Amino acid sequence: CLQGNRRCDPLLFWDPIGYCGGDCTKEDFDRRRAVELKHGRICMFATIGMLWPDVFGKFDGYLSPSQDLKFADVPSGIAAISKVPLEGWLRVLLVAGLIETQLFKDQSLGGFAYGKYGEPGNFGTGYWGRKIQDPAERKLKLTTELNNGRLAMVAMTAMLIQNGLTGQSPVEQLTSGHISPFNDGQGFFAQFDPSKELGACPPLGYWDPFGMMAFQDEEKFRRNRELELKHGRICMVATIGMIVPDLFGRFSGYLSPSMDLKFSDVPCTIEAIYKVPAAGWLQIFALAGAIEAKNLAFPTNYGYPPFWGQINKLSPEEKQKKLLAEINNGRLAMMAMAAIVAQNGATGQSLVEQFTTGNLNPFIGGYAQEESANRVAMRAGNSEALPWAPVPEGLTNYIFGPYVGDAGFDPAGFAKNQRLLPWYREAELAHGRVCMLATLGYTVQTSGAKFEPFITRYPTDSADPLKAATQVPIIGWLQILVVIALSELWRYENVITKYSEGVQPGDLGWNPTAPMSSKRPKWFGPTFTANYKPEEWNNMRLRKIKHCRLAMVGFFFMVLTNASTGQGPSLIPNFTQAEFQSTVGDFIPKGL
Repeated sequence: CLQGNRRCDPLLFWDPIGYCGGDCTKEDFDRRRAVELKHGRICMFATIGMLWPDVFGKFDGYLSPSQDLKFADVPSGIAAISKVPLEGWLRVLLVAGLIETQLFKDQSLGGFAYGKYGEPGNFGTGYWGRKIQDPAERKLKLTTELNNGRLAMVAMTAMLIQNGLTGQSPVEQLTSGHISPFNDGQGFFAQFDPSKELGACPPLGYWDPFGMMAFQDEEKFRRNRELELKHGRICMVATIGMIVPDLFGRFSGYLSPSMDLKFSDVPCTIEAIYKVPAAGWLQIFALAGAIEAKNLAFPTNYGYPPFWGQINKLSPEEKQKKLLAEINNGRLAMMAMAAIVAQNGATGQSLVEQFTTGNLNPFIGGYAQEESANRVAMRAGNSEALPWAPVPEGLTNYIFGPYVGDAGFDPAGFAKNQRLLPWYREAELAHGRVCMLATLGYTVQTSGAKFEPFITRYPTDSADPLKAATQVPIIGWLQILVVIALSELWRYENVITKYSEGVQPGDLGWNPTAPMSSKRPKWFGPTFTANYKPEEWNNMRLRKIKHCRLAMVGFFFMVLTNASTGQGPSLIPNFTQAEFQSTVGDFIPKGL
């Protein structure tokens, strides 16, 4: 019964309970697949329903005028079940029944749910209401739907459990700081507050994205803090060890006389692991073990303060500052060590070697001042974006090639699937254009330029664009979504489905006179007639894709800054004079 059915990474075929074993027939499997699809679709809507009202607001007016029940009175959680009157639930069930039996024409209620087209879950309402003709694309879309449904079922279960335990919806938990990486991290039954401990400092404040301190366990915090300090101290020493030998030289003499191994033979790279003999590593492990055995309680203070105990003579404020500096330096060293090892693994060179050969030297243009012929030849087949890395599979590594802006950068390997490459370029341009408008929108919003009360009768907050987004009424967002949906539908019909006919990804036909030999879509709105030479047009396209990429990164950090500080950033610098720069007193003698 599994033949021809969709299986995908990471679990492939996963049936721990054995539903599809033994006497499972195709009808049994189809029935379970239909149930899986149905529950997944419902949970996708349900997860949106758990988040949307708290983020974008609830409908105005009454849900039940006879019971004086407003939409605003219904919570986003399990408590909504008891809030909605019985008549309301009967209507919901009636609509669900009509959808099952009439709208989707599934007459096999309680049966195998083959749907309208004799396939589990296929009711004839495909992507944008249309059937997908390409078999490969159809398989991809159906697999995506299955995976999204499975994710939604897990997410909905987690949301309900959280709601049942805390009495709060997911958005309420985030905004109140119970599971927020940007707030104080206090839980509902907090006994110990880790956000008040040393290390919770700008720019992230108390930052615990993995929820390791979700239950405020003080003993666990102390254990994690000791591990953080220990790894940080080791990495501070390790980063120095990865750099100092190449800068100041190595010890003279032999590391292992019996193996004729000198200190100068050991590189500052990962290869040093294999150069040092096993007996040497055993000595290192023995020394580390002796140090660990002496400190079984994982103390923060090992009793060896710098400068022979001078730190204990500092004031409490100064001592706190020094200890915080140690934590932050350790965190920086852990990140630096990870980056140095990753660079070494990718290039085979130590950090100093990469600087001196010009691979990442900011002072000599990224290239060595004097290059040998073999290095030039080696880089000839490498990526323009990452000169030490080969060109990713599927890319041309030519910025004016079929995909303008192709600099040989594809760390995720998307370009391996050539069939989807036009769609990826389409998505990149679409997201980039939106982000260019969004970064300008942030600037306009924070500068105070707004139409009031054109969009809403409620006051809006210019300093906090994320907060202002919640002040737009629901009907306003629905209008915006309708316009976006119509635009996307036009793009799907006239661009995305026309790739096979020669239409270029992202070409909306805004300039019919552009020097392009490919087929052009006909834009339904106003167009531009600026004339360009082919070289000028290619340069314009290159600038556009660069601006798109920059805008996507910029908008991400704008939102992150806004969420962290409560104030939106702007592209326009703020030249407001600081208070300490203002004139104090009257320095002009009177009477002159």
